[in-house]
Amino acid sequence: MRVRFSADKAERTGAKQGVTSLRDGTEYTVLEVFFSGGGESFFRIDFAKDEDSALFNSEAFEVTSPKIPATWMMFPSGGRSFTLCPEPWSRPGFWESYYDHDPQALALYEQERRVIVESS
Repeated sequence: MRVRFSADKAERTGAKQGVTSLRDGTEYTVLEVFFSGGGESFFRIDFAKDEDSALFNSEAFEVTSPKIPATWMMFPSGGRSFTLCPEPWSRPGFWESYYDHDPQALALYEQERRVIVESS
């Protein structure tokens, strides 16, 4: 799945948190989709070299390729929330280990990220 960031759309919809890290008009590969129980959805994006990936409000993007990666599965995240992502990323503690820069978590992240990027 690929999306294009729109600074105008982010401004209009109020989806501004963290978007200063993104480049207007740039296309990004979506690595994960998170749906909150409150009705908002977020895209996990690798937005800059040597930076951790992050979640951005989907309202700031337009979908340019709706192809869903074959490795994505749906996982409940508590309440009415759920995520679409590779199974290894849904394991308890994975994201904490990733953000702590644990070598095993980073290697697993990179392995799954490569599969998603190659299939998008």
